[in-house]
Amino acid sequence: MTATSPEALLNRLWWLTLMRGVVTLALGLAALLWPAITVSALFGLFGFFAIVDGLIAIGTGLASRRSAWGWTVFQGIAGIVIGVLALRFPQTIAAVIVIFFAFWALVVGLFQVATAVGLRGLGQRSWGWVLASGLLTALLGVYFMVNPDTGANVLAVTIGFFALIAGAVLVYGAIQLRRAKPELAALLAE
Repeated sequence: MTATSPEALLNRLWWLTLMRGVVTLALGLAALLWPAITVSALFGLFGFFAIVDGLIAIGTGLASRRSAWGWTVFQGIAGIVIGVLALRFPQTIAAVIVIFFAFWALVVGLFQVATAVGLRGLGQRSWGWVLASGLLTALLGVYFMVNPDTGANVLAVTIGFFALIAGAVLVYGAIQLRRAKPELAALLAE
């Protein structure tokens, strides 16, 4: 095994992080700009994204064997497995995610309703807001259970927003990593 200079390591890390950010931004834009695409196509795109992101994560982990590289490689392997499953069974993955979301919303909403009842008994004025929030959340859960296709469309938009935020954070992190190369190279050389 050859030793990698700190400068070479940082060069690889910043552009790999930048690539992850760009791919994540592309996924987000695709999910938001084309909301009418089928759930199969979205999860196919997600599967492709997860595989590419997983490969890049493995490359990042192997390039930086100094700290937590094993977890990064594990994240990459998990991403590849999830990506393959999403490509192979897109409708099943979408249905499972929507059902989990719907069940979560129903449970959280019912707990909020129970909390509102308890707050009202204690004389708290905020009980009405908590009750309204709980009822809306529970109704959202029931609605998505009854209409999973709508839930999948909402999920597509949610994934789009999440991916835009995550991609922007990765791109920003890559830029910061590139700007701090001299300082980081000095630290790694010590």
